[in-house]
Amino acid sequence: MNNNLCILPWISIETSPVGTTRPCCLYDTEITDPQGEKYNLNKVTLSEIYNSSYMQNLRQEFRNGEKPKHCRRCWAEEDAGRTSKRMHMLRRHDINTVDLNNDTPNQLWFIDLKLGNICNLKCRICGGWSSSSWATEDYSNTSLVNPKTHIAYKWLKQGQWPKNNNLFWDNLKELLPSVQYFEITGGEPFMIQEHFELLQYAVDQGFSKNIEIHYNTNGTQYPEKYIHLWKEFKGVEIAFSIDNVGERFEYERAGAKWDDVVNNIARFNALRAENRRIRTQVCMTINILNVLYLEELCNWVSTQKFNYDYFNILHDPWYMNIKKMTKTAGLMVIDSLKSGVFSEKHQSEINHIITFIEQGDGSDGVEFCKEIQKIDLRRKQNLLDTHSEIALFMGYDLND
Repeated sequence: MNNNLCILPWISIETSPVGTTRPCCLYDTEITDPQGEKYNLNKVTLSEIYNSSYMQNLRQEFRNGEKPKHCRRCWAEEDAGRTSKRMHMLRRHDINTVDLNNDTPNQLWFIDLKLGNICNLKCRICGGWSSSSWATEDYSNTSLVNPKTHIAYKWLKQGQWPKNNNLFWDNLKELLPSVQYFEITGGEPFMIQEHFELLQYAVDQGFSKNIEIHYNTNGTQYPEKYIHLWKEFKGVEIAFSIDNVGERFEYERAGAKWDDVVNNIARFNALRAENRRIRTQVCMTINILNVLYLEELCNWVSTQKFNYDYFNILHDPWYMNIKKMTKTAGLMVIDSLKSGVFSEKHQSEINHIITFIEQGDGSDGVEFCKEIQKIDLRRKQNLLDTHSEIALFMGYDLND
């Protein structure tokens, strides 16, 4: 085993909200066919993509001890001292059970399902490729003479790919005997009916007892009709995407109400008390909008008694990446994080976040301000009303 090895190309694949695929969620480009075209899950099965020449070449790069360029996000996090997804997976799986010498292994254990882009929120760190609500807003506000030429219209159509896609669902059912772990996101996973039908099939066929499920949810939905299925699975982890609290949360995740989300978290935690196979997690995606307010966020997280707390570094869109703050903002954020009071389990992550910022090359903040202003004007909001400190440090003025 070499120091750069990642086992994910042997055991994992990710479906995207628009029907393309990647080896994992952090890989920064899609898997392509020999002609350089992105694979389309309406036309090709997961099994074919998993055994494609692209995946075989990626496996060989890792066997050679190389650091594939499209894995840059893991390399950047490791450079900052964080435990990357690559490292997490090496710790989670016994390396001796992975058939590393096989170019066409039969070990698709980990399937990351982003099943279309249906979603009820328009989060600032997201976009129309992952949210139908975002795409609808973009499409409705276009000035193009022919709105159907807007990329958002294309995303709305592509985001429907899981519906009535027998090729995909039939292949997924064939893969169930070897699946150990589903990561189900979206869009918003609890709004995606088709995945519950897959879970019912797994239960009926006796596969569910060997499968763990991890959800990433925005916390606005409680799928009461289907929660009985979860007791049949090896484990179910429900991760709530919470990046801020109160009014700042509602600004960053347009369409959500903070009190409703907090109440839903309480309902899921009560469900956890009834079913030992259920665990809850909070996933905090660190970006320019929330990095200055992490002390308050972490204090709230500490009151919720989640099983796990996870700090996720946002890499794209680049203008929201904390490495791309203005010099003034970067210095103020680092000073705030260093003087903040954090629990012992959070402090080590905060230290890594500081290192990650220090390794960045910064920016003039122009692109950040332009993108925030565009949406503020559209939604009749103002970053200064809820995030005044970071807005000022980034040079934001709604009237510029």
